[in-house]
Amino acid sequence: MIRKLKMAAAVVAAVGVMAGAAAQVAPQTAQDSVIVINGNNRLVINGKPVFISGMNIAWNNFGRDVGDTPVNINAFVNQFKQIRGAGGNAVRWWLHTDARECPKINAEGAVTGIGSRTIANMRAVLDSAYNYGIVVSMCLFSFDMLHNDGNNKTPDAVERNRLLLTSPENLETYIDSALVPMLEAVGNHPAIMCWEVFNEPEGMTQYGWATTRIDHDDVLRVTNRIAGEVRRRTNKMASTGIHNFHRYVNMYTTENLIAKGGDEDGWLDFYMAHHYPEHETRNQSPFYRTADSWEFDRPVLIGEFPAQSWGPGAYPHYYDTPLDIRDAFKYAFDNGYLGVLSWSMTEGNPTKFGSFATTEPALRYLDSLHRDQIQIREVDIDIPDGDMAMKLTMTNLPPEGSAADGGPWNELMVERGTLNFSGRTNFTFEMFIEEGSDDNLMIVPVIKMGSSSWTWSPAQDESFMLTGMEQGVWHTISVPVTSFVPHDNSPPNYSQVVGIVIQYFAKDTPYNGVIYFDNVKVDNVVLYDFNEFASEWHTAADGADVLLVTRPGTPTSIRDRTAAGANTINRAPVVTVRGRTLNVIGVDNSEMQVRLVNMRGKTVANFQAAGNARISLSRVPAGRYIVETNVAGRRAGVTAIIVK
Repeated sequence: MIRKLKMAAAVVAAVGVMAGAAAQVAPQTAQDSVIVINGNNRLVINGKPVFISGMNIAWNNFGRDVGDTPVNINAFVNQFKQIRGAGGNAVRWWLHTDARECPKINAEGAVTGIGSRTIANMRAVLDSAYNYGIVVSMCLFSFDMLHNDGNNKTPDAVERNRLLLTSPENLETYIDSALVPMLEAVGNHPAIMCWEVFNEPEGMTQYGWATTRIDHDDVLRVTNRIAGEVRRRTNKMASTGIHNFHRYVNMYTTENLIAKGGDEDGWLDFYMAHHYPEHETRNQSPFYRTADSWEFDRPVLIGEFPAQSWGPGAYPHYYDTPLDIRDAFKYAFDNGYLGVLSWSMTEGNPTKFGSFATTEPALRYLDSLHRDQIQIREVDIDIPDGDMAMKLTMTNLPPEGSAADGGPWNELMVERGTLNFSGRTNFTFEMFIEEGSDDNLMIVPVIKMGSSSWTWSPAQDESFMLTGMEQGVWHTISVPVTSFVPHDNSPPNYSQVVGIVIQYFAKDTPYNGVIYFDNVKVDNVVLYDFNEFASEWHTAADGADVLLVTRPGTPTSIRDRTAAGANTINRAPVVTVRGRTLNVIGVDNSEMQVRLVNMRGKTVANFQAAGNARISLSRVPAGRYIVETNVAGRRAGVTAIIVK
């Protein structure tokens, strides 16, 4: 089912949005600027004055949204749909981030080029943003360049980044081999809000928290040189994201930037202020002081702040006065700020920072008051609705071990706060293999757990191939929670599950096929049913794509059969054992309960499944058991099995 959101009477069709095939957009020729309207600062983007109202994405694949990995365009399109559907008009997107994949930096810190897909990925995202009336702040680098938090960055990579940032000669190689090619290719795209040099660079200086530090003068020199190239080569504006902006913003004045970098064009059109209540007082908040009160030499856009209201029962760290996020958006609009972008759509800790769901009321509220000053283009948005599933399409998925590093490491992954698996028995998910798909695919369930830094914990013993699995029906895969073992042999912390991953590998030859996933559970608790728009997980595989679609296959409810006149169950589920796996072939994809009973009559395990189930017995002692299957609350079959 498709639910349409009419954004205006006139409709501008979005072309090929879900397939990432949006029509390429022509470069803009108008110069963007900042103007004052009725005493309030506004950005003029592609000739239209607007107040920026939106969120940070800030990435869908940290450090790899540009580089050599194909962009997950469906994730971006869904985010654009969410923002635009709620009345917003902007997002902030991190590009190089920590330079793990782009730009290419050698051991001496010199840049030799950009990723093979960098420009194509940027163009695909910007074209899709344009189709939805969204503008994008293109943030190049983050303090993460010098912060070694164990997030897939080696000490050598940090050192390469340090050499790039501290050497004027190396910076020139970045400008010549990376920045200029990007600016020439997409620098004037009308969906660009601005080119943003850094995200919170103060964090990697003497004022910050990164594991490696440089002098802040190096940050100013880099900012000056990059801003100068943006201003000379494009019609777009330059900015940078400033941590604790009230403390550091005056370091970024035009005079200071030119003095450190020497480029007369290297100044910022506006400052992007970051504000978090746990770090600042009410008097340091942009939501209690007008833009003019700061007496800065440039206008201010509030580029980061919590994506939810703060105060008792909401954002846990706040100063003395609670604030409703709707009032925060309205205050910024009424008091001279250029716009607001809350944090964030992909943050792993929505309990602390909020999410789209907690920002959406503010977007809708401001849109209801000032749509004429927010809406950039009129669009018509289709929102999928009903019983949905996550569709994974793989086209010539490279086989395991084909990459130089032994990869590819193909993953369906989600990180959303903390889940408690402690005391739970089984992790399950439903899987549907589309008819005609290959069967040379291996699947490995994984969780990431830990309170401070996560630990990769695969259920390696529960990996399985698709070989022999029936296609065109739903299978329920059950994995004992205790089978997830930390890769470093550290003690498991099942109370702190911070991510769920389904790894998939083509074996021997490239894989082609389509698999659907649904109803991810721990015991009977549904974690993800994919019925909420934009709830599909992230994948970054070369040759793979994810999308939410209507759930395929026969309806799973036995009541549907009864209403049609099937008053009895004509056949029982088929139960077999293969190795340490219990296979159950269900009745017309009906919901069923599976109970494993030992010869003393004690229940050893309970499972729920829809359609066909593949249940691990790796934690069940060897012996004889009875398997009872129940459908619609009635016993459907009893089978004796032997577990060896």
